[in-house]
Formats: sequence, structure tokens, C-alpha cells
Amino acid sequence: MYITTGTSKHYTVLNQQIAADEVRYALESVPAALGATVSLYTADGGMCLRTDTVADYQYPRIEGNAIILSNVAPAEPVEPLLAEVQKDKLAEINAACDAAITAGCDVTLSDGTAGHISLSIPDQINLSTAQEAVKAGGSGYAYHLDGSLCEVYPAADIAIMAKAATAHILYHQTYCNHARMWVKRCTTVVDVHAIAYGTALPDDLAQHMAAVIAAAGGGNA
Repeated sequence: MYITTGTSKHYTVLNQQIAADEVRYALESVPAALGATVSLYTADGGMCLRTDTVADYQYPRIEGNAIILSNVAPAEPVEPLLAEVQKDKLAEINAACDAAITAGCDVTLSDGTAGHISLSIPDQINLSTAQEAVKAGGSGYAYHLDGSLCEVYPAADIAIMAKAATAHILYHQTYCNHARMWVKRCTTVVDVHAIAYGTALPDDLAQHMAAVIAAAGGGNA
């Protein structure tokens, strides 16, 4: 079956619901406009099954690819509560922070070798163990750059990797803390939705974050 409305163009009907107070046609394509009438025809166009006058309905409308002729007011969209949106955003920020930390950071070793280290929890534990062994007097410790086999790195390189990891983790944990505060002080849903992990913080939070990182000994993005 198909309908015509607004123009002579035919719109294939995928589904129809016809009741006393409402007629709905789900169509294969989005209709350009509602005309004065909506007519339903058999697939071959040989018979008009019904014609509705749009003006006879209080709430005629197009929603997506559907034509709705109704005397029932459409339901008002329910706005989510601010607290619910904030809760979801905080969870999103936490997850993004964890992913950013785990992704790790770039390092340049004492011989000029450039590489990258991941910082999953096991990686962090391994690097911390290596750092402690070096601090205790060890000349080197086994570790690995991403994509490489483990090697025994000299104490200087273990220190470089540990320092880079500490700065990386400090930056993201501190940013996450300040981004969470930003979300919590928002007063509208729109403001919360506008925040994404990595977005520049408001000036006061950015300044406070910079002071915290400086006091803690540094950090980078």
C-alpha cells in the first residue's frame, strides 16, 4: 500500500495503525509535508481505501518517517534529572581517566631511544617493583617498552620510566578530580553534557589544578 499527502508523490506504507482518535502510517521514506488530505491506496493504486482530512485532527504531525493524524496530544519529552545526568557524567569521566592512564606515556631513555610504556595496573606494579629494586642498590631491572621484549634496563632508565609514569598518572588523576568538581557544580543538564574528558577546565579549576601539580612535583598531559 501507499499514501499520498501534500504532493502527488507516493509513499510506501510499512505499517499502519488506524483507530478512532488516531491514524498512523510508518513510511519507507520521510514525507516532505502534510497536505490537506492523506489518502491510502492499494499497492497497485487501483483503489483508494480511505482519505483523511488533516484539519479534522487536533494534532496532525510528521515524526521521523511516520505520519500521525491524532486527536491525542503527543507526550511531552521527559527531561532527565540533573542529578542523574551528573551521575552518568561522573562515571564517564572516571572511565576516561582510567583509559588515559592505562594508555601510558612516551619516554626517551638515556641513550636517546624513544618508546612508549603502558600503565595498566600490572604494568604500574612491575615498574614500581623495578624502581624499588633500583633504589635498594640494584644496577638494573627487567622491564619492557610497548611492543618490545623485556630487557634489563640500567637504573637511570628505570628512573626515567618511573618519573614519566608518575607525572602521567598525577596529571590524569588530578585532572579527573577537578573535572568531577566541575560536573558537580553545574546547575543545568546542558552544562553537564558539554563537559568531556580532556576539555579545558574553567579558569579557577585550571589554576588550582596547576598549583596542585606543581606542588606535587610536576605532571604532563
